[in-house]
Amino acid sequence: MPFQMASLRAMFGFLLSLILLASVATAEEKPLAVYTGEWVPYNYQEGREIKGLSTEILRAMCAEAKLECGINYLPWVRSYKTVQNTRNALLYTVARKPEREHEFLWIGPILPRATYVYARSSLDHLPTNAQELSNLRVGVVRGEASITDLERAGVSSQAIVVLPVNVDALRMMARGMIDAMVDTEIGMSWNLRNAGLVKVARPGDLAPGQVKRVMPLSDVGAYYFALNVDSDPALAQRLQAAVDRLQRSGRINAIVRAFLVTD
Repeated sequence: MPFQMASLRAMFGFLLSLILLASVATAEEKPLAVYTGEWVPYNYQEGREIKGLSTEILRAMCAEAKLECGINYLPWVRSYKTVQNTRNALLYTVARKPEREHEFLWIGPILPRATYVYARSSLDHLPTNAQELSNLRVGVVRGEASITDLERAGVSSQAIVVLPVNVDALRMMARGMIDAMVDTEIGMSWNLRNAGLVKVARPGDLAPGQVKRVMPLSDVGAYYFALNVDSDPALAQRLQAAVDRLQRSGRINAIVRAFLVTD
């Protein structure tokens, strides 16, 4: 009898181990839930395909981490709130700022962050400071860190025009409905070269020579992938290790160069 009981316990333990291993395998095979919204050229949708510079870096990270990643494309504010409330969910592209530090587990950096104010060259007087900018209409994207940057720089809230996506700001600036907008150098140069693709304006309405970078806005922080703050620490470590390997190997720089050349 003692021998039989020991055998049964051993068999039970073995079966329990198999169940636990199967559960772990199932958990590991579950795709990483990724959320984003439109911020051309970093993340955007063309037809049914989600594209962009950050999207390419994301896919490289997932491959390096040997993770399947399912991208959900929603309005930016909705994606932001979804990740805040969903364990093991990831958001991109996110500016890491002091006021956001406690909101996520940060994976990166993936890209440097430097934003500028761009204005139409045809303005009677191009702004050079926050006071002059306060007399204009400045387009920014809803939920973007640039809103806080403008307010901290001393730009009047009355001058800030909040828009759903940065392509809307380009369209409105092209048609004289706003005077200036905030963007990165990569973002603005890409959008001007691809004005037809993103349907900014009629041909000839907006060209590189008609837009001038008038003043720097912020170089605080960098762009990251943002993981829900209550996520599994092992997942965060796995993703960070993958990004670190991509950085050390030069693959992120190669992705940036290829993106700017081909697009």
